[in-house]
Amino acid sequence: MSRLTRRTFLGASGSVLALAAMGRPAFAQAAEIRHFWWGNPERDKRTFEVIEIFNGKNPDIKVSGETLGFADYFTKLTTQIAGGNMPDVIQQGYGVLFEYIANGAIVPLDDYVGKSLDISRMDQSAIDAGTVDGKFYALSIGANSHMAMYNTRLFEEAGIVPGETFDPYGYTYDELSEFAAAIKEATGVPGTDDNTADYQNFSDFVGQKGAMLYNEDGSYGPTQEIVEEYWATWEKIRNAGGTPPGPESAGLSGVSDLALMGVVTGKSAMTYLWSNQLVGVQGLMQDKLGAAMYPNTAEMLPGSVVQPSQFVCLTRDSANPEAATTYMSAFVNDLDMTAVLGLERGIPSQSEVRAALQPNLTEVEALSVEFFDKIQGKTATLPPPPPSGSGEVEQTFERLAVNVLLGERSIPEVASDFLAQAQAILARA
Repeated sequence: MSRLTRRTFLGASGSVLALAAMGRPAFAQAAEIRHFWWGNPERDKRTFEVIEIFNGKNPDIKVSGETLGFADYFTKLTTQIAGGNMPDVIQQGYGVLFEYIANGAIVPLDDYVGKSLDISRMDQSAIDAGTVDGKFYALSIGANSHMAMYNTRLFEEAGIVPGETFDPYGYTYDELSEFAAAIKEATGVPGTDDNTADYQNFSDFVGQKGAMLYNEDGSYGPTQEIVEEYWATWEKIRNAGGTPPGPESAGLSGVSDLALMGVVTGKSAMTYLWSNQLVGVQGLMQDKLGAAMYPNTAEMLPGSVVQPSQFVCLTRDSANPEAATTYMSAFVNDLDMTAVLGLERGIPSQSEVRAALQPNLTEVEALSVEFFDKIQGKTATLPPPPPSGSGEVEQTFERLAVNVLLGERSIPEVASDFLAQAQAILARA
């Protein structure tokens, strides 16, 4: 990583003065900025490289990177919040944004817009997604949506042909049950992961049933009937032989490591993730991946949404917010940095960056862009950020769904238990 020395500082003084003239302050001493994100080897490699680029271009700012896997990221962040030593810039997701605004961990960016932070070429939808109660808190670093990633070789061996016997952008759970079982029969590999304990899939299902995950008053939206139908739907697919056995799927509940996903390990032919993870998953496989939407109910109502894959946010503990927002601005605008980041965190929300990336996309990146083109008009409206307590509700869903996968309790009993706990969590949050 680049380090500032007296020689490099003096040699770069002209650049510093030029940057000050363009509207952002030059710092008399190197401002030290910490950037913390959840990652994986591919993301970490790219992010450390762009930090190197930024430090080389900005000798008056020194950025250092910190990273953890998703499972540990928020636990450490909670400890840092309590200790008052959060990094200056943190990665955040739309699903937890409201909680971190409510507890004061992140601060508005409005005072820096047009100065150290340039959002002039950002999509308005991305700006709106990062705006809460009229204040701009979160800078989108990519857009994504739910994606079913499938092993094209296994599908072909089973005679499941996209566009002919399988519509990747409009298939039902009943159709999934049929072709998942057919793939198992033809190849010996179950055709799909079992999403009984997958809260992302459940959230889509709720929208497909015409309901909201969280009501406007902050209460929980899904009914007993919806929860029961969701679990019964996956039970049907499982009983047809389309998924791995229940105990095997139960062991993966809550697991986020891409290397353990069924499509990567060969335990299934289809895995359900976020679209920005396509690049990372393909990097772990030899077989070529295909992309599809999540399955739908017979009514074919939209359930998935397009939302920021991640944000970068300024924390209350930053001692130098001008330097931190200068780095944040470069992270989404600098064409050298964004060329390295590519689409790994999602489709960039900055128009000039998208245009610059297009000619050099890899095959898997082009597939990601094609997926976004084809889901237009097939997604639901992005709801407000979930209320405080939503993360605990998700964990409760995953934990109780294991009872269903293991056959320890009946679906109606577990559904009733889950809804009671979800309402209690939201009421006390």
